[in-house]
Amino acid sequence: MKVIKTAAVFALVLLCKTQSANANDTLVKFGQNLPTAPGWSYIGGGTSLDAAAWKTLAYAETGWLTNQNTAMGFGANPPVRNTAIPENTSAGGGGAAGARYPTLYFRKIVNIPNPSAYINFQIRSKFDDGLVIWVNGTEAYRNNVPAGQTYATWAPTAITGNGSVIYNATLSTSMFVPGNNIIAVEVHQNAIGSSDLFFDMELIANDVAGLTRGPYLQMGNQNSITLRWRTDVATNSRVTYGTAFGTYTSTVDDAAVTTEHEVAVTGLAADTKYFYTIGSTGGVIQADVNNYFTTLPPSNTTRKLRFLGFGDCGNASTNQIDTKNAALSYIGTNEIDGVFTIGDNAYNSGLDTEFQLEFFDIYKDDILKNKKLYPTPGNHDYGNSSANTGVRNNAYYNSFTIPTAAQMGGIASGTEAYYSYDIGNVHFISLDSYGREDANTTKMYDTSGAQCLWLKNDLAANTKRWTVVYFHHPPYTKTSHTSDTETDLITIRERFIRILERYGVDLVVCGHSHGYERSYLLKEYYNNPSAPLLDANFNAALHTATGNTQNAKYDGTANSCAYSYNDGQYNHGSVYIVSGSSGQLGGTTAGYPHDAMYYSNVTNGGSFYFEVDSNRLDAKFISYSGTGAGVTPIIRDQFTIFKNVGKKQTISVSQGTPSVLSASWRGTYNWPANGGVTTRTVTAANDNPGSFTYYVNDGMAPFCIQDTFIINVSPLLPVTLTAFNAALNNDKVQLTWSASQEINNKHYTIEKSDNGVNYIQLAQVPGAGTSHTATNYSFIDKAPYGGNNYYRLSQTDYNGAIKQQGVRKITHGNAQDFSVAVYNSTSNKISVIVNSLKPGTAAVTILDMKGSRIAGANIAVQNRTAVQQFDVQRGVYIVKVISSSGVASSTKIMVE
Repeated sequence: MKVIKTAAVFALVLLCKTQSANANDTLVKFGQNLPTAPGWSYIGGGTSLDAAAWKTLAYAETGWLTNQNTAMGFGANPPVRNTAIPENTSAGGGGAAGARYPTLYFRKIVNIPNPSAYINFQIRSKFDDGLVIWVNGTEAYRNNVPAGQTYATWAPTAITGNGSVIYNATLSTSMFVPGNNIIAVEVHQNAIGSSDLFFDMELIANDVAGLTRGPYLQMGNQNSITLRWRTDVATNSRVTYGTAFGTYTSTVDDAAVTTEHEVAVTGLAADTKYFYTIGSTGGVIQADVNNYFTTLPPSNTTRKLRFLGFGDCGNASTNQIDTKNAALSYIGTNEIDGVFTIGDNAYNSGLDTEFQLEFFDIYKDDILKNKKLYPTPGNHDYGNSSANTGVRNNAYYNSFTIPTAAQMGGIASGTEAYYSYDIGNVHFISLDSYGREDANTTKMYDTSGAQCLWLKNDLAANTKRWTVVYFHHPPYTKTSHTSDTETDLITIRERFIRILERYGVDLVVCGHSHGYERSYLLKEYYNNPSAPLLDANFNAALHTATGNTQNAKYDGTANSCAYSYNDGQYNHGSVYIVSGSSGQLGGTTAGYPHDAMYYSNVTNGGSFYFEVDSNRLDAKFISYSGTGAGVTPIIRDQFTIFKNVGKKQTISVSQGTPSVLSASWRGTYNWPANGGVTTRTVTAANDNPGSFTYYVNDGMAPFCIQDTFIINVSPLLPVTLTAFNAALNNDKVQLTWSASQEINNKHYTIEKSDNGVNYIQLAQVPGAGTSHTATNYSFIDKAPYGGNNYYRLSQTDYNGAIKQQGVRKITHGNAQDFSVAVYNSTSNKISVIVNSLKPGTAAVTILDMKGSRIAGANIAVQNRTAVQQFDVQRGVYIVKVISSSGVASSTKIMVE
C-alpha cells in the first residue's frame, strides 16, 4: 500500500513533537520539493529589488517564475541541476555570456505548524558565488557578500567548488512562526564575465543533535574533568553524571549554542568512577555503560598507576587499530590513569578531517570516551610545514583542552603548546619539539627561549618521585629517521637533554621515527665539544649510569637486573624511548640499530605502556600478533626501575620487643634467614639479647636487590621507670611514680632522710610482677620533717636484687614538735614512725577492735625519728602513742 504524507498529516506529526521529540525533519530538501514546501520562485533578467519588500510573505511575486525545483543554475562547472536558468536577458535569465546580471532572487514558502517543537534549525546551502538568506525578512546567513549589499553588488571572490561545497548555519527557532514562513535568497555573481551560477539548499528542523565527534575526556584531575564532543547542529550543552550507571544525580548545563561542546564538571571526589551522559536540554545524545570517567587519585596515593602512550598513531591503518586493541586486551579491566600521545596524531597535514577520520573515529568508543587524554603535537599536526610552526589555530589546538594554568599541578605554561601535570607521585611534562615560540623565533631546544625557560622552572619546582617527559623528535634513533644527520635531532641532543638529566628525569619518550627503540640507562651521552656525538661514539663505560650494558629486563637473564637509584634532582641517568609505531610503521637508516639502544624493532607496531607502583616502575612495549578480532598482545620489550632500595638499617630495641621488618620495594621476596619466607614483611621476636642480622632479597638467581636489617637487642631492665615525683599537699607529702614495664618486680621500698645520707624505711609497696603495660603507684608521708625531706625509691626483684630508682627532695616549713605516722608497710606488719624535736620516749600500744591489747613497746626517740614495726594478723587495729611529755596520738589502720 502506497502512503502519501499530505500537508495535513505532516502538520499532525509536527504538532505531536510537543509531546515527544525523537527525530530530525528535513523541511526543505536538496534537489526536490516537499508537500509543506512547494516549488521555488525566482527572478533574474536584470531585475533590481532594492526598493521592494520581496523578503516578506505578502510579496506578490509579479513576473517571477514559480514552482521551480532546485538545484538551479547555469554554466558547465556546477553540479547537476534540475532547473536550468537561461543564459539570456529574459525575466528569469542570468544575463548573456560576458554580460551577467549581478544578482538573482529566490523565494520559497515553508509551512511549520509548531517551530518551538524543535531545538533549532539548520540551513545547508550550495552556491556560486555569493549568498544571503533571509527568513521572514530577517537575515539568517551570509557568505561571500559584503554587508549593505544592493542588486549591483558583486561577490568579492569566485568561491571555490562551483557549488559543490555545502555550507552550514544554525538558526534559532525564534526566527520562524507557526504556519507559513518565507525563505528569501539572493545569489550574487562574482563578475560580469562569470561563466556559471548555482543555488540549492536544505532546511532541517532538529529535535536532537547528531554526534559527530567524541565524547572525549580532557584535563582530568582529582576533582574535575572537561568533557568535549561535536554535533552536526548547534545546541546548548548538558552533562549529567553519578556514581552508578543509569542514576545521574548531578547536572551541568552550558547555555551557549555551539557544535563544539566543552563542559567542565567540578566538585568531584578523588579516585572515583562516575558514569555520565552528554546532550542538550533538548535530549540525551549518548549514555551507555562505557560513558564513564575516573578522577585522578590523591597525590599521596599508594595504589598502582597505569599509563598508555601512542606515538605517530593517526593514519587510520590496520596497524593503528590492532595496536589499540592489543593494548586494551593486555590492560583488561584495569583502570588507565592517563593516555598520552607522542605527536603526529593525524596524517599527513593535521587537518580537521584527518583528525576526524584518523584519530577521533578510531579511538572514540574504547579510549576517548572513558580514558583521560593528554596529547602532544608533532610535525604533521602542524601540516608538516615549517611555515606553520608559529600557528596555534589549527585542528590540533582547536581539538584539545590543555591545562595551561597548572590546573593539574606543575608550573603554569600559559600556552597549549607545552604543559605539565601530576598523577599520583608521577610528574609529566608534554613539550612541543616542532612549534616555535617568542614570535616564531625560538624552539624547544633554545635554552633561552620561552619553552625551555618554563621547563627549567617546572623541573626545579617538581617534588614528585617520578618524572616523565614526552615530545615528538627523539635525540637518539636509527629507524625511519637518523639522529646522526638530522639537524633538529642533533640539536635536541646537544643543547637540550642535559637539562632533563640534570633534574633527574626518569623517562624521555619520543616518536617521529616509525619504530620502537629503548635505550640503556644513558648518562651524559649528548655532547662532544669538537664534533657531534654520533651513534658510533657510544661507549657503555662512559655513557651509561651503570657503566655496562645492563638491560633492566628484570627477568632473571644475564645483565637483566633492574635499574636502581635514589630519589632526587640529580643526574642518575635516563631511559630514552622511541615509540613511533602506533600507526605509522617501518623504515631504517644507515647504521640501524642505534648502539645506545638495547632493543629496536621496525617490524612490529605497538604502544608504550608503563606502571608505577610506589618506588617501582615497570615499562613495556605492547605489540601483537594476528589482526582484527584475532589480535593477541605480545610484550616484545620490558624494563624495570627501582628507587631507594637496597637499604641497610640498624634497629635498637629492648629484649622482648618485636620488630616488623619490611622490604623496601614491591615485588618478590626471599628471607633466607627466616626459612625462605616469601612475604614482603616479617616479624623478629627479639626474645634474646644480642646483635642479629636479617636479609631480604628479590628471589632472583642471583638476586638483584637486597635489604639488610641489623637489630641490636638490649637486655630488659627489671623496671622501666617513666616518672617519680614528690609534691607537698598541706602537711603531707604525696609520692607518685610510674613504670612502663616490670620484669619479676617484687616490691618498691620508700625511705626517708632529713639529710640525704641517713635513711629510714617508710614503707614497701608491692610491684606488678611482670607487666608490659604502664602501672602507676603512690604513697603519702603523713608526718614529714620540718625542713628538708629526702625520699628514696628502690625496687626489689623476686630473686632479691635491689636497684635504686631515684631520690626526691621536699622542704616542709610547718612541722609539729611531736608527730606520729602509722603505715601498713608490708603484709602482716604495722610500722609506727615517731618524729620529735626533743629526745625522749614514746609508749606504743596496739589494740584490736574489741579493745584488747595485741602488742606494744616503749620507743626511744633519738636524732628526731624512731621507727618500730609490729607483727600482727590481718584485721583492723587502733594504734595509740603517748610521748614522755604527755602528747597523745590515736590512729585506726587496716592490715591486709
